[in-house]
Amino acid sequence: MKKILLFLGLSCLSTFSAQENLLDPNYGQNNGTSIFAFYTNGQPSGGLQIHDTTQLPDGKLLAVGASFYARFTANGLLDPTFNNGLGYKLISPAHTYNMVEPAGDGNYIVLDGSTGGQILKIDENGNSVNGFTTYNASGDYVDMHIDPSGKIYVIRRVSNNHFLVRLLPNGLVDTTFANNGEIALGSTYQYRQVKVNANNEIFIGGKYQIAQNNRYMLVSKFDSAGNLVTTFGTNGHFTRSAGEYVGDYTRLELLEDGKIQGFTSGSFCFGNNCFGLIAYRLLPNGTLDPSYKNGGAFVLPIQSNSDPVEVRRMPDNSFMIGGTGNHTMYALRMKANGELDTSFGVDGKIITPIIGTGSSFVYNKGFELYGNSIVLFGIYSIWYGAQTKYVGTARKYFFSSNNLATTDPEKSSDKIKIYPNPVGNNLQFTSNVPVNGFEIYDMNGKRIMHSATPVKNNFINVNALNSGNYILKLETSKEVITAKFIKE
Repeated sequence: MKKILLFLGLSCLSTFSAQENLLDPNYGQNNGTSIFAFYTNGQPSGGLQIHDTTQLPDGKLLAVGASFYARFTANGLLDPTFNNGLGYKLISPAHTYNMVEPAGDGNYIVLDGSTGGQILKIDENGNSVNGFTTYNASGDYVDMHIDPSGKIYVIRRVSNNHFLVRLLPNGLVDTTFANNGEIALGSTYQYRQVKVNANNEIFIGGKYQIAQNNRYMLVSKFDSAGNLVTTFGTNGHFTRSAGEYVGDYTRLELLEDGKIQGFTSGSFCFGNNCFGLIAYRLLPNGTLDPSYKNGGAFVLPIQSNSDPVEVRRMPDNSFMIGGTGNHTMYALRMKANGELDTSFGVDGKIITPIIGTGSSFVYNKGFELYGNSIVLFGIYSIWYGAQTKYVGTARKYFFSSNNLATTDPEKSSDKIKIYPNPVGNNLQFTSNVPVNGFEIYDMNGKRIMHSATPVKNNFINVNALNSGNYILKLETSKEVITAKFIKE
C-alpha cells in the first residue's frame, strides 16, 4: 500500500485559549499549524516522527527523527527542493535520529539514539559527507556537544554504565583525551546532557536516584583532560534533593562569569501541586548561587509534566524554554533573575491546547526562533493497526500580540536596511535598537565571522570576506534579524 504524506489541521480537544490568538495565520497549512501525517487507504497510519531540527542560514529547517531526514520551509511546509520534491527521505533499516547540530563547516552532525546507535555527518540534502568516519561503538547515545574546534563530545550508555567520548571533527576517537578517548562515568549517576565552555572544561548534567522517592539533581565537572574536578561541589558533583521526582531532561547553560544555569523538572516536596519546572543557578565552585531566586533553586508550576526539552539563552540574557506539558507543549521566557518575562505569550508562557485525542502521548521536540516568533515542534500518538504510531506537528506563535503584524520569517530583512549592497569594505545598516552582536554565514551554512559585543556606529568591516553571497544575522535585545548581502 502506498503511503502519502499529508498536512492536516491540528485536532485539539480543548477550550479556546488566549495564546491561540498568537498563532501566525500565515504559517503552515491551517492558520499557524501543520501536521506531518502518513495516510494509508484513507486512514492515518503514522507520520514524520520529528525528534530535532536545526535552522539553515536561509531560514529553512533540517529535521531528523524516526528513520527519516526532512527539510521544511520557514513557513512550515515540506521543502519541494528536497529529495526530488518529496521534502523528506525515509531511511532503512530503522534508526532513531534524536539530534542534529551544525558541524561548523556547512554540514551537520546527527546523533542516532537507537540501540547500537551512531554519530554521522550529513549535508543539508541528507547525504553522507565524505571524509567523516561514522562512530558506532556499542550502546545507546544520549547527548552530544560540538565545541568551536569541531570536536564532538558524546554521552554513551551501555546497560546502566555511562561514558563520555570525544571525537575529532573527522569522526575518529580522540585518543589524546582521558583514557584512550573516553571517560568511564560509572552507573551511579544518570547523565543526560554535556556542555563544554571556552576553557574546554566539561559539565555533565543529569540525576541521581538513591531510592524511588529519593532523587537528586546532578551536575558534574571535568577538566579539559577528562579528570574529575574534585573542588567542584562535593568531590566533583553538585547534588540537590528534589523529593520524589526528577525528570529525564536536564538542560545546562554556561554563563560568562563561570556560573551554571540549570533546568529540569521535578519537585521539592511530596504530594499534589509540587511538580513543575525546576530552575537553579550554581556558582563556579558548584554550590547554589544565593543571589538567585529562592536562594539558588525554585519550582515553577506549569503542568504535571514540565520537562525542559530545549533551552536557549537570548541576547538579553533571558532564557527561552520549550518543553512537554500534560498532553500539550509549552514555551516560556524566563528573565536572568528567574522571573517570568510577562511580555511573552500570556503571563510569560505559551501552552498549546491538548493535542490529539486527549489520551494521546504528546512530546515536545524543541523549537526554532524567527524574529519575534517561535515554532514549537512535537509528536503525538495515534492508534493504528493495533499499534501506537506517532505523527509530527508544528505550531508557530508570535511572542506577543504586539508582534502580530510581523512579516513572513523569510522577509526579516525588511526590518533593517543594509547598504551598500554589494559591499566592498564596510557594511552599514540602519536599526532603531542597539545591536548586541552579529554572525555572518556563507551560503553553505558555515559561520565566517561573528562577534558577541555591541556593534558600534552601525557598520561591520567585511573587507576580509571573499567575493560572494552571505547571510548576516544581527542580535538585538529581543530578536535576531536576518539579511542577505553580496561581497564584491
